[in-house]
Amino acid sequence: MTTLFTQLAECWRDGHRVALGIFRFLIPIVLLVKLLEESGLIPYVSLPLRPVMELVGLPAEMCLAWMSCILVSMYSGLMVLIALLPQLPELTVAQMTVFGVLVLIAHSLILEVRIAGQCGVSMAFQFFLRSGSGILAAFLLHLVLDGFGLLQEQATILLSAGATSSLGAWFIQQAKTLAEMYVIICAVMLLQRLLDAFRISDLLGRLLGPLLRLLGISPKAVSIVIIGFTMGLLYGSGILIRNAQQGTLSRQDALCAISLLGLSHSLIEDTLLLTLVGGSLWGLLGFRLIFTLAAGALINAFYPALRRFAGSENEDSHENTVDQCR
Repeated sequence: MTTLFTQLAECWRDGHRVALGIFRFLIPIVLLVKLLEESGLIPYVSLPLRPVMELVGLPAEMCLAWMSCILVSMYSGLMVLIALLPQLPELTVAQMTVFGVLVLIAHSLILEVRIAGQCGVSMAFQFFLRSGSGILAAFLLHLVLDGFGLLQEQATILLSAGATSSLGAWFIQQAKTLAEMYVIICAVMLLQRLLDAFRISDLLGRLLGPLLRLLGISPKAVSIVIIGFTMGLLYGSGILIRNAQQGTLSRQDALCAISLLGLSHSLIEDTLLLTLVGGSLWGLLGFRLIFTLAAGALINAFYPALRRFAGSENEDSHENTVDQCR
């Protein structure tokens, strides 16, 4: 019993630390969105990315949520999305799945592209790979779902916010949403520990290992990719940086591994989070994995042509950068 309470306390401490770190950036962004809403500027702010949103079948205003995902984190983007919901038309499961795939591939780019640079690959290449792949994947999924009439029912958004009549009611609503997000973050930390305890991550690793080896990922790098797939980019890249420094991984392994991790990491945690705002679990997980493996095959096939500008000549990476990012 003591061990159980200790584990729960550790989960709460981890979740509390992560939540406070996110809220420092998130609250000013939510306030900015409210200011833009009251001033009527949201349609104008979203104009530059309107063509991208229309290309993937989403309302232009949702670009603000995507930008928040790119600049801060997935959680901040979802909070911005929740703040925008009263102004958006009714969204379908297909639209929320397309949005989910977009942000799952292209989020936290400032932090995570920097981590890629520490792994000895080009930060510019990783930025354009992830942002371009996010748009391409969302576009292809939009074509499939709309073309075949799939997931066209109204999305059930568990984290939602209705229209408010006063500023005080809006503050109360936002405080409630922040509290819900705080609980979710702590719950995610607990879920990750349970998955590790029941060896779900190991099972996923055994399933994906043969596929990764077919993509040219050497046995030395397969375990690193699996860790990143299941536990997150920071964990996988930490091991990748160490191995790159020790010279146990080739440049091709480093590029292919960090590219795969950029396109698909935290498969369980992030996917479940997007289902709370109406995305389809199978669409989010299945399509993202298929797209990632196809992209990995292309990167491996064209590595001789890519290595000139996709790799980095600066291999003086420092593991403490990842520790600071944690």
